[in-house]
Amino acid sequence: MDDFTPEKATYDYDMISNIDCSPNNKYVAFGCVIDNSIVLWDKKKETESFGYNGVQNSETIYILGREPYIYPGLKFSPDSKYLLVYSSYYIPELIKSHLTLYDVENKTIVREHDVVNNDIEDVAFSPDGKYYASSYKTEEDSGHCIVNLWDTRTGDIANSIISDNYGVKSLTYTPDGEFIVISFEGNKGSADSIVFFDADTGAIHKTLDGISAFDLQFSNDGSILAGENGNEKGLLVWDTSTYHVIGRFSDIGLPYDVSLSPDGKFLMAIDPSALIVWDISSKKQILRTKSYKLDYVDEFYAATFSADGKQIIIGLEATEDSMYSVGTKSDESMVFVYNFTEIVESYYLQN
Repeated sequence: MDDFTPEKATYDYDMISNIDCSPNNKYVAFGCVIDNSIVLWDKKKETESFGYNGVQNSETIYILGREPYIYPGLKFSPDSKYLLVYSSYYIPELIKSHLTLYDVENKTIVREHDVVNNDIEDVAFSPDGKYYASSYKTEEDSGHCIVNLWDTRTGDIANSIISDNYGVKSLTYTPDGEFIVISFEGNKGSADSIVFFDADTGAIHKTLDGISAFDLQFSNDGSILAGENGNEKGLLVWDTSTYHVIGRFSDIGLPYDVSLSPDGKFLMAIDPSALIVWDISSKKQILRTKSYKLDYVDEFYAATFSADGKQIIIGLEATEDSMYSVGTKSDESMVFVYNFTEIVESYYLQN
């Protein structure tokens, strides 16, 4: 990584909790931990004040709003028109969460949902963008879990999936939109499981028993499913023709973030001290870097592939005396964009 210079960078924010790139490859959105702000960066715009050599302005950076609770997560709609943001507050006697749907172009709030007695870990849009889904309620006594599917246009509940399983760790749609895939945490007699529900009827289509995962995500063609192993350390990759596990990557313990390349060929994960990218077919690391080996990085926070798979977008804390530091915050978090095509070509030329 020290051989590659970021193409673009934006600064300077508090610790970054989550990051996503819009499907049209125009925007990067990220959440900040300290003040719960939601930041939208138009990475396509080039101005004199763009990047790490200048000061940001309203032409490239927008503060959409602030979530009421900590560690906000977020996800763009497939048409890039909306950004769905979630945050949660948890103490043993009180759990509550919040959802905010933003209009990306107008930079306005479309609607908000308050969710009680539920810790939202993930959200998902249907592939056609007509619906968005999140866990809605966990019933402690019965162990039942309710996942709501909201109509994106009206905000009405279009459908609810009620499961005997317990808390939702992750959820996503299959790329064809036929199924919503939910990873459950077992409790009170129910085992950990990943369940495929018919998106229209809520009927169970398939269950992967005895396993759970965080951050489930499909490749664009639906041939690969990947996520963080919810039972043990590391990452899991499934071949969706059989749903057999074809890859277990234990080189990283408990990652902060996981991202599958859109073509399903590469898997990226970070923890505070390391960033690793694997070639899924060969199981080999094509990139591994430690934060202490980079003179401008103190800690990694979040990472994702760009929508076209040609870039990797990384949220990190810059070192105080690095060339990128502007010294306005004690935790100077930045978002860097690297040319992933260059990284891949460099690896295979050397190996």
